[in-house]
Amino acid sequence: MRPRLLVLVLTVVLATGCAEDDSPATQWADGVCSAWSELRTDVSGLTSGLSLDAVTPEALDSLRSELEDRLAAIRAGAQNLADAIADTPDGADQAVEDAQQELSGQTDEVRAGLDAVGQALQGVSGATSGEDVTTALSDAQAGLSETGQALTALGDTVGGYASAADDTLQQAFDDARSCQQTRTGGTPS
Repeated sequence: MRPRLLVLVLTVVLATGCAEDDSPATQWADGVCSAWSELRTDVSGLTSGLSLDAVTPEALDSLRSELEDRLAAIRAGAQNLADAIADTPDGADQAVEDAQQELSGQTDEVRAGLDAVGQALQGVSGATSGEDVTTALSDAQAGLSETGQALTALGDTVGGYASAADDTLQQAFDDARSCQQTRTGGTPS
């Protein structure tokens, strides 16, 4: 049993050592892809598992509270993505700087979709009937669709960087492990 534990510890140490050898551009790309993946997961789970058994003030308050908590987590994820994108390495070449600008613009589109979701969910707190709740959730779904399209576009852009003309940009996104998962739909390639 102890030899297996030693092998496991050595594997973890070696894997960690390899990650520290990544270039600053690769570390930046990995942070971007990781934040994108986490946000995508959070957005897809916004409404999963929600239910409204009765249209009572208590049930509506509970639903509103749950949605607000989930939306707050998604907004925090969008901020993490914006921060990861903005955190370009010191002395980054022009291609990395250009990628940062492009991704920042796409993150703004993601945030616009989240704002639409937030506005629609305000309707849940004022709902007095099942129809009001359905309308608010339908409007929120439209905002989620907008957000999902913006996230997909951002993911496509990131995937394109792995075949970019600039060697530094291509290498950074090709080597970053979380970017490999981004290109394969979340599974290691």
